[in-house]
Formats: sequence, C-alpha cells, structure tokens
Amino acid sequence: MKHRVVFLDHEGIGPNVVMPTLPFRHDWVSYPYTQPEEVVEHLQGATIALTCSVPLRKEQLARLPDLQMISLALTGTDIVDLDYCREHGIKVTNVPGYATNTVAEHSVAMMFELFRKVSSYDRLMQQVQSGSQVPKNIYFDYPIRDLRGRVLGIVGNGPIAKRVAELGTGIGMNVIIHDRGGRYEGTDYVPLDLLLQRSDVLMINCPLTEETRDLVGANELAQMKHSAVIVNTGRGGVVNESALIDAVKSGRIGGAALDVLVNEPANPDDPIFQLVGQHNFILNPHVAWSSQDAMQGLIDQSVGNIAQFVRSTSSEVLNVGGAR
Repeated sequence: MKHRVVFLDHEGIGPNVVMPTLPFRHDWVSYPYTQPEEVVEHLQGATIALTCSVPLRKEQLARLPDLQMISLALTGTDIVDLDYCREHGIKVTNVPGYATNTVAEHSVAMMFELFRKVSSYDRLMQQVQSGSQVPKNIYFDYPIRDLRGRVLGIVGNGPIAKRVAELGTGIGMNVIIHDRGGRYEGTDYVPLDLLLQRSDVLMINCPLTEETRDLVGANELAQMKHSAVIVNTGRGGVVNESALIDAVKSGRIGGAALDVLVNEPANPDDPIFQLVGQHNFILNPHVAWSSQDAMQGLIDQSVGNIAQFVRSTSSEVLNVGGAR
C-alpha cells in the first residue's frame, strides 16, 4: 500500500529543523498551516495526518474515510476527538516528554523575570538612552525580590513538573506539589487549598482535562498571598482567565506569567491584553516548548511514530523515499 501523508501545519516546526525520511512508499503533502475550514479539503485521500496544532474534530473526521492514523507533534491529545478515533479505528500517537527540559527552563525563566525584573530594567535603560527617562544614580522603579527560601507550589506531577521541582530545589526554594490523582503521599504533596495558601510562586505544569479546567478560579486566587505570582506553561484553561485578569488588575496577587491561553493564537481584542505592559505580567505566544533541541526531537519522534504505525500494519516497509 502506498500511503498519503499530509503535514497540516509545517510552520509549527522551526525552519532549521531537519525533517526525517519515511522508510516506506508514500506521497507527502505539506501545508504551512491549515485553517479549520480547510481540514477536510487538505486531508482528502490522506491515510496519515501529521499535525502540530491543527484540531481534528468529529465532524471533520467523519468526512475522512481513508484516514488511518494521526501523529500529533505535541504532548497533549486534547486537539483530537479521541472517542471518535477509538470508535473508528484511527490510531492516534503523541510525543510525551519531548519538551521536558525546555518547558521547565522556560517556566523558571518566567519566574525569575517576575521576581528579578530583568527585562523591565532593560526597557527602562532603553528609555534613558532615548531620552524619555532621566538618568538616576539609583533606580527603584520595579521591586526586586529573591527566590531563595520562597515556596514553589507546583500543580502537576509529570516529567515537566518534576524537572521544575529539581530546578526550584537547586535555586534554594521550598517545593511543594499538588498531585491531582492523589496517588502520592509525603510532606511534599499537599491538598490544593494548602498549596495555594503557602505558595509564593504557583506553577501550572499539568494537562487540560475536565478535571483541571478552571482548576484555579476566583475562589482559588482569593486564597493566595497578595505577593504570590502564577506561572502557567501548562494549558490556558487550567487558570480561569477572567478571574486572573481581575486578580492581577486589583493587586489581589502579585503578578502572572502566561505562555498559554484559552484561545490561541491570541487576538489583540482578547481580554488578556488588558494586562500587557504591566511590569508584573508576562505574555508569551506558546513558545516554551520550542527550543531547537526540543523541536528536532519532537519531529524525529512524530515521524518515527508514523513509521512504527506503518511497520505494525504492513510488511511493506522499505528504506526508500523522503519525507518531502
């Protein structure tokens, strides 16, 4: 069998990433990005779909009778209707753990920025250079705080959360963890309300599920210290954005750093942009995962999952052909 492999959004992988070859006969089609209304058209006749971020829902999948496999070039699986795929024998694979180090490091970098104000003072010096700020002998425009000895509260217990805990411990922070499944015990594992009350930094490193949607809302934010900050590199829906906006604007919490939003990509009219420009708020466009090293490993394993699927369903696996 000759497969038709369609990459729905190759712009989701950096330009310097090397695309591996597929070791079987196939046609390869690649699109920079696929809008929701283009999904069915782009996947007509495809047996295998590769996607970084394009959602595949039941109403689209029902119109794609040839589709046998979906390879997700990401950790989560919430962009695909898994129930439909199970019912209709469509194999779905993902790449758990590919961005463990890069997301953990990005999370900690955001935490440092909220406490140390490195970029805020850099922008201040740019203003001094441009003449819009008067030079001073000493600057106290943005409060700087130390992290050593602070409490780092982590929601999550997967590889990224564990790496964040290691980095936090290395800094000298006191790490506590809320394990949503309740499988672990010990002094490091605490209920959510206690985590909220004790944390100086609340770090979200868990997936979005029905259990975690709006896990941190107005009631939870009200339990936090006024000086505490939130860093979310997990999924946008874990933290209720409306409640977070109110809490940051009112000074109910000390600040927030987000790499993920409920609606992505973000549009300028998104309410979250009310906070952009504040020294205690950071917004990134879902880039924590995208180090060069992580992206290469991601595409290697995503394409490897495709090869493994074909290998398991056909004896016709040849070392011929390229992915492009």
